[in-house]
Amino acid sequence: MKNLRYLCLTLVISLAAFAVQAQSIVDLRLNEVLIKNDENFTDEYSRHVPWVEVFNTSFNSVNIGGCYLTNDTTGLAAAQKRGKAGQDALNAFKAKCYNIPSGDPKTLIPQRSSVVFFLDGDPTYGTFHVSFKGEECSYIALLGSDGRTLLDLMELPADMRTSDKSFGCEVDGIVTEDEENTVVGKKAGKDIRKYLETFTPGSNNKVISSESKADKLAKNDPHGIAMALTSMGIVFTVLFIIFLVLKIFAYYSKKEQMKKEAKEAKKKDEVKAAPASKDGKPTDEELAAITAALHQANIGGSDEETVAIAMALYFYLYTNHDYESEVLTFNYDSENSTWAQKHFNFKQNPSYRG
Repeated sequence: MKNLRYLCLTLVISLAAFAVQAQSIVDLRLNEVLIKNDENFTDEYSRHVPWVEVFNTSFNSVNIGGCYLTNDTTGLAAAQKRGKAGQDALNAFKAKCYNIPSGDPKTLIPQRSSVVFFLDGDPTYGTFHVSFKGEECSYIALLGSDGRTLLDLMELPADMRTSDKSFGCEVDGIVTEDEENTVVGKKAGKDIRKYLETFTPGSNNKVISSESKADKLAKNDPHGIAMALTSMGIVFTVLFIIFLVLKIFAYYSKKEQMKKEAKEAKKKDEVKAAPASKDGKPTDEELAAITAALHQANIGGSDEETVAIAMALYFYLYTNHDYESEVLTFNYDSENSTWAQKHFNFKQNPSYRG
């Protein structure tokens, strides 16, 4: 029972690997071919020989090793038959085809990439040199590793041997306009491959312009007028923005300064409440002021002076009042006023009574 499970698991893995491999191989397409190669692409031996490019249209790597390339139409049709006669025809057909070696790591085609085979009729030069010559081709076919499954077929124009242009897909790997993108089998579509304007072996068929922005500007503005106007516009725009920023900053700074000055002026003019006595009792400072006032009254001060001092103490101790300049002004007679008589400023000598 255990061995049966292992056998089933091995079978499932093998079938999955085969399905993935088969699905990958059918994504290969004959992308470009050149027969009359007099001065174009050369092989690794610097020879100008015909070549064909195979493109991987999938988004995973595909190993083309083990597949076949051929130009034999008669043998291809006979190899499709079944039975013993078909098997013999298939064996004979394989012998005429070029079987791509499966041991070469270079046969692994990366996603959306291509490889080039040289149609020189001498496979002894290497893996990518096929057994038939390009001058003998009216079409080229790519077959699977069974030698019977047709993956792609490219019919060459009659004047291909004398044309100095390559023939193939305008967009890499696109051989038909329909979704299936194949010219073989029941879902075959119309082949749209044609002569190409440029030779692109091993690279993209549709060349994308790499013109830089500087080149485009030089082309569209040869005298530099647009560039000068653009530069000046940018400079003046930046200066105007800086001007606005400074103007706004000055406005708000001035406004803030005015608020600050108004607040300070209001603080100077505001009415402040006089400090109240603690617990209804005079503080030490208040007692000292009262004592001084009474002393002044007893040493000959006038009634007006006494009243002024008393009112000042009253307002200071028990009512709200403004801060004054602390200068008291009285109408007085300079000759009789005790404030103007200097001898009152001297300390009295103590008297001794025996």
